[in-house]
Amino acid sequence: MPQATIAANVQSIDPETLCNICSTLGCAPQDVTEFSPIDEGLTNDSFRFVAAGKPYVYRRPGAGTEKIISREGEAFAQGIAAKLGLDRTFIYENPHQGWKISHFVEGCKPFDYHNTAHVARAMEMARELHSSGVTSKWSFDIFENTAGILKLLNNDEKARYNDFERIRTRIEDLEGRVRATSGAPVLCHNDFYDPNFLVRGSDISLIDWEYAGMSDYASDLGTFICCSDYSYEEAIAVLSKYFQREPTSEELFHCISYVAFAAWYWFVWALYKDQCGDPVGDWQDLWHRYASEYGRRAVQLVHEI
Repeated sequence: MPQATIAANVQSIDPETLCNICSTLGCAPQDVTEFSPIDEGLTNDSFRFVAAGKPYVYRRPGAGTEKIISREGEAFAQGIAAKLGLDRTFIYENPHQGWKISHFVEGCKPFDYHNTAHVARAMEMARELHSSGVTSKWSFDIFENTAGILKLLNNDEKARYNDFERIRTRIEDLEGRVRATSGAPVLCHNDFYDPNFLVRGSDISLIDWEYAGMSDYASDLGTFICCSDYSYEEAIAVLSKYFQREPTSEELFHCISYVAFAAWYWFVWALYKDQCGDPVGDWQDLWHRYASEYGRRAVQLVHEI
């Protein structure tokens, strides 16, 4: 894009943001130019900028996120992701205010759920994270988090879907059985879906760790699948890539249940975002469909164990 004047660029962001950029990167205000919005994320507001000739991304926390996200937990996980080589873009995050600066990766292409190499690397990254042995004092309990957001929802949002209570009851019925068979929690990303994979050639970085914390390993798999356009058979094939073998009947039930749990969480989250005046669009209906379908499939699998 054409480079604007320094004055126009400086005026396009608030002084506090400009100060954050300059103090983090060690540059002067006149070195910060070429601002442009980034529309990929659903949770936050981000923009690209250039400082001293290099491109970066600045992330601001989105509306209402202070009620559902621990920025300290995110900052911890971002540091771990950088050490593990899972996110090569991270520079700094303020653990209290939640703003973050990262490298902007030029020439990225979209993550493709039907690209064998992309999916294989994503599952490899999930295994690396889950088996890292790193523990965090922050946790992501998908059931407690869903319950917390449900308390924030008004009745009008719930009433928009006539099967809302039916899905909710099915999810809660499945929760008890799944909790009883869950293993020790591991560090998870918990927002493990396509916009958070930056693909450049054969290199992939996993970004945006704001929901990261100790969780059930299947939380990442459930989120990955419920944000896709997979058929049920394709979803099972992805689970096989993660396990590097066919899942056992118990593992299949566990993971399919987590597709429903993740879809239900993100559906409720989407309703909350809509209530806050920041709708997420078609994602909401996709998560509603997966919460319903995979909840039914999980109930069916109970009888096959």
